[in-house]
Amino acid sequence: NDHGRSLEKGTVNNETLGYFMARTQLFMEKIGINPARLRFRQHLQTEMAHYAADCWDCEIHTSYGWVECVGHADRACYDLMVHAEATGTSMEASER
Repeated sequence: NDHGRSLEKGTVNNETLGYFMARTQLFMEKIGINPARLRFRQHLQTEMAHYAADCWDCEIHTSYGWVECVGHADRACYDLMVHAEATGTSMEASER
């Protein structure tokens, strides 16, 4: 599929992000959205959130034009890092 090829080419940042984008595509089609009116648009560096390594919007073409309906963001370890800094608690996982 297109998401698998995008992952292989490095267009999509990581496998987990690609997986959820593909699941979103399948869901949209299952609820009746015409695939020809559906697209994923990658955020430009200038519009990406400060915490994101990669961001994509699932957009549907409507009578208003392209409208974002789902947003996907690779937040990397941002949330864990901020929590660890705020609480002084390590959020690292390790095997025992």
